[in-house]
Amino acid sequence: MNKRSFFLIALLAVLVSCSKESTSKKTVKNNITLESGYYNVNPLTSTIDWVGKELSTKTHTGTLEIKEGDIRIEPSGNIEGYVKIDMQTIVVTDLKGGSKQKLEGHLKSKDFFGVQDHPTAVITFTGNTKDVIGNTLKVVGDLEIKNISHPIEFETQIKMNSNNITVAASMSFDRSKYNVRFRSGTFFKDLGDKLILNDIDVNTNIVASKN
Repeated sequence: MNKRSFFLIALLAVLVSCSKESTSKKTVKNNITLESGYYNVNPLTSTIDWVGKELSTKTHTGTLEIKEGDIRIEPSGNIEGYVKIDMQTIVVTDLKGGSKQKLEGHLKSKDFFGVQDHPTAVITFTGNTKDVIGNTLKVVGDLEIKNISHPIEFETQIKMNSNNITVAASMSFDRSKYNVRFRSGTFFKDLGDKLILNDIDVNTNIVASKN
């Protein structure tokens, strides 16, 4: 092997080594540290946004308010929490005037969530700090609507700031599982473009302060 070939091979080995080292550094993430304690959810600074869709691709968006909740992080690392949602605060954000009021009234009626008889919904969840990767944690729990409960799992993005913890999450649920029947293909056939899709998307941003 001549000197030129040896030099090229050595140079290539160095470049490959540097590339691997650079890639390794980019993929390393420091896991967020979650302090044990009892955190009260702040209803005023927490938000819930929802999205519902029809087969015709028409989309409606809106908000809900949180009634109360808490997050408990044990010294062992176990995490438990719940968020109680005030279903009577359903707001539609993509419409105005009479159309807005009509849809809000319909969503609150027995055709949908029957908020007079079922004024709250509850999300409960559990996890463990050892499962945190970066600032991401997958949790499992239950979603209760109209006194009907079903398992749910979702991914959260967590931030710690002084004595505050912020938990952002996106999830979907099948409304037909909670006996929300109106224009659902699960209960009615041949709805055509009047069909309203069962899946409702929910984005939450929960802010809680250490007690």
